[in-house]
Amino acid sequence: MNEARPLLIVTLPSRTLAEAHAEIKLARDAGADLAELRFDRWTAEERSRAAELFPSELPLLATLRSRGEGGEGPDAPDERRAVLEQLSALPFRWIDLEVARDAADIGGAATGRFLSTHLPDDAPTGDLRRALATVAPPGAIVKVVLPATVERLLTEVLPLVNDARARERIVLTTGASGPLLRAWSRRLDYPMVFASLPPEGRVAGAEAVEPSQVPVDRLRHFFSGEPSAPLFAVVGHPVAHSRSPSLHTEWMRAHRHHSLYVALDILTESELVGALDPLAAEGFLGLNVTHPWKAAAVEAATRVNPGAETCGAASCLTFRDGEVEAENTDLAAVLRRLDELRSEEVWDGSELAVIGTGGTAAATLAAARELGAAAYVFARDARSAKSVAERFEARVGLRPEARPFSLVVNATDVGRAGAGPLEVPIEELVNDRTRVLDWVYAADEPTIRTHCDRSKGTYEDGWRLLVYQAAATFGIWWGAEPTADEVETAVREGP
Repeated sequence: MNEARPLLIVTLPSRTLAEAHAEIKLARDAGADLAELRFDRWTAEERSRAAELFPSELPLLATLRSRGEGGEGPDAPDERRAVLEQLSALPFRWIDLEVARDAADIGGAATGRFLSTHLPDDAPTGDLRRALATVAPPGAIVKVVLPATVERLLTEVLPLVNDARARERIVLTTGASGPLLRAWSRRLDYPMVFASLPPEGRVAGAEAVEPSQVPVDRLRHFFSGEPSAPLFAVVGHPVAHSRSPSLHTEWMRAHRHHSLYVALDILTESELVGALDPLAAEGFLGLNVTHPWKAAAVEAATRVNPGAETCGAASCLTFRDGEVEAENTDLAAVLRRLDELRSEEVWDGSELAVIGTGGTAAATLAAARELGAAAYVFARDARSAKSVAERFEARVGLRPEARPFSLVVNATDVGRAGAGPLEVPIEELVNDRTRVLDWVYAADEPTIRTHCDRSKGTYEDGWRLLVYQAAATFGIWWGAEPTADEVETAVREGP
């Protein structure tokens, strides 16, 4: 192949011809080289209209993913062959054939072939090695996909991928580690890599077929820069909700930084610690750290800067000069917001109540201490509340003494899917003169807002805090924060 590598293939979520036409245009405008049509998602009636895809604004790949390999299509070889031969009679540039089910002779002479294997969750590493040994005829590409944690990718999968370089091989993972091989695809000399439509450009209601794919416009921007451009990520568990990739992407584009920022779901503390050196060695410059790994990030750092040391938690790790530097940009964010609320006379600055005992609670209490405000810690675990209160010269808020405060800060993850109920009497802390500042933004459940509304308080979600935190992180990594206008634009646009 003579084209620039890797070519970007967007997997379209369409289920109808009309949706496909709209999504092909979106993919082209976002920088795709090809578009993949997942015909296993189409009804037989819609598939019978596939000829109406042509002429197409992009070269097309036809895929019929079987149920056995994670799709919605047939498993039986005879049934598959009938559909694939129907599709191969059309001018598709590529056709996807499953090694375990499909005959290699499907497709015309002008049609390229992907020889695909999708391995299950429990597939041993030997299965990956055997799949990579698939012999491809001239012009064909071997593609292997398997689920993998970040730890498994770095320790088991990546060494095999490096061994398969300089051949027409594509290895991709799904799940927690999904963005990594896509981000490294240029360095790994992949001929192509699969991407998603930009989130903001998808047809209404259409979700990405594979959530771990990186939006095509972000990959296009990244690949248009130097191969040495740094990578960044937000790490936590869960982390799919994070809007940090979108924020940093917009600012990097505005400042002409051709880098890539992704989200990585880290399942355990040991996985985080074990990933730091390999990620740094593979081109990452920094990580944002979110719940529940902020305390672990401080312990893993080799250099702890003042904000992280004060809070005992880090929201930002930077790989620099062989060191892992820890800083707490949550502290910068909440200090900035509390100072604004005081200047705007929304809050008198005298006292506040903090719900929670984790990393964001520590940042909030540190900010309150710096501003000279009395702080009260409310938490379901009295021992944790006492410990964090003593660290920041705050008081433990006991239920018999609960009363309305002018400012209440929710520093728990209540509102996120799976976070559980709020076991603190927030309605006793709020009245019609209370401002409730929630660290959670774009909540899955409006738990804190509902409690606030019942008590006639004023609610503010955590979007502005996130933007401020991201701006402080951007300044650490790039030497200058986004401009005030860029920050306010991000606040106004919302999640």
